[in-house]
Amino acid sequence: MIALWGVMLWGVIRPGPAQAEFTVCNDSFDVLNLAVAYDPGNGFFSEGWWTIAPNRCVPLIRERIGSRYVYVFATDVFNQALLEGAAEFCVDEGRFRIPGAEDCWSRGHVAAGFAEIDIGQSDDWTLILNATGELPGD
Repeated sequence: MIALWGVMLWGVIRPGPAQAEFTVCNDSFDVLNLAVAYDPGNGFFSEGWWTIAPNRCVPLIRERIGSRYVYVFATDVFNQALLEGAAEFCVDEGRFRIPGAEDCWSRGHVAAGFAEIDIGQSDDWTLILNATGELPGD
């Protein structure tokens, strides 16, 4: 289950160069803080924070993803969750890269619920977060 607080998900496969990339675009009026979790082929880890201004896109992953799913957690500037889900990974207050998803508290981290994004077999994926409920171009 994905809990959305005024944020809509829209993923597209876009043609591009051979480089693998997972990009998040902020099509809202809020500044977003994002964390991502994925498995590059040797086990899951979570990483953050990226700050994305309104009407901007930021590539969060610039390597081949070893699994079908990418997990995303987003907050606003007041640390209120805007995009969350049922997949639990670890986060920290400052910049982080945390291996594994288990025992966040005992390892000195905070557990957060990440939304699952199914990227299929794509090497290049864009996720658009939109607070208006409309797809870009509609």
